Amino acid sequence: MDADCLIKLTKSRLKETVCKNFSVVIPMYVKQEVVDNAGERPDSVIIGENIEKQLLSVDKSVTVAAKGEDAALSLYQQGGFDAVCSDDKKFIRKLRLLDVPYITPSVFIVILLKDGTLTVGSAMERLEDLSPFVSDDEYQTVKLVLENWRLQ
Repeated sequence: MDADCLIKLTKSRLKETVCKNFSVVIPMYVKQEVVDNAGERPDSVIIGENIEKQLLSVDKSVTVAAKGEDAALSLYQQGGFDAVCSDDKKFIRKLRLLDVPYITPSVFIVILLKDGTLTVGSAMERLEDLSPFVSDDEYQTVKLVLENWRLQ
């Protein structure tokens, strides 16, 4: 997971649910970016606590990276992961070009709904919490999926 995704999941109150239902690993570079170099921002403190409680894992194997996205991709390429988690449009284009599976923060809502972790109502609430941080297209697409799920 890269920093962008991690921060958006934290701000939308989705991170703990995601971390409890998925094995989430962040590269050391992302930890440094989001926790170590971010001061006492509330999101940074929460993420630091999640690391201490081992809700999030930090991988130290990627030592050379220009930024968190590069470190996340390098970590994925080492193997053992199903996807890279990001919400950075430029990075997602790169992942598509490299045929690397990826998950965005709003897609987690749909996955958690499908596996029964979230109800439609709680999924809609999490989407609303996430809405200031995602594109209107992504918001509308996930909202449509949730509304159609309600009709099933």
